[in-house]
Amino acid sequence: MNKIIVILFSLLVFQGISSAEIANDVYMDEILKNVSVQKPYVNDNYNYESTESIAVKLKITKEINTRKDNIYDNQPVEFTVRNPVKYKNKIIFNKDDKFTAKVAIYMSRGMNGIPATIIIDDFKSNKIPQKKIDGLYVKRGLNLTPLVLPIKWALTPFPGVGSLTNLIVGGNASITPNDTVTIYYYPEW
Repeated sequence: MNKIIVILFSLLVFQGISSAEIANDVYMDEILKNVSVQKPYVNDNYNYESTESIAVKLKITKEINTRKDNIYDNQPVEFTVRNPVKYKNKIIFNKDDKFTAKVAIYMSRGMNGIPATIIIDDFKSNKIPQKKIDGLYVKRGLNLTPLVLPIKWALTPFPGVGSLTNLIVGGNASITPNDTVTIYYYPEW
């Protein structure tokens, strides 16, 4: 009996999937009709057999901070090289060479001690092809969750008191010129 129900249910589900239509979102079509969307870079021609990499240490030119609300998703960010970078006795990057990147994800701080997070990605330089650069930088604020949750659990026997710990928020995140951002240059890619 159970097998018959499973077979009938499967037929109904697969029938619904096969006859589904693609819905047209008129609202988004109207909003995006004058917006040009840039496709992300995709490296189709690659050979990742070589694992030789050179660390490139960068610093941000202008501080970004979740406290000041001067940050948003997809925001362009500029970096400069901290020290000259050499490969086989040849200088690849001089000190203060420019790099650009984007804020891939920005998350504000939250209740229960959850910290703010900034994720920087899509590093580019005018000196070398983008496919030879790999890097992602993540900066988080102070995480108070390991402190908040035990207090919340300890207050559980007292009705409603544990909910007060929801008001504790995590720390802000900031990237300053004092921070060292490390990305990697792969010369043989």
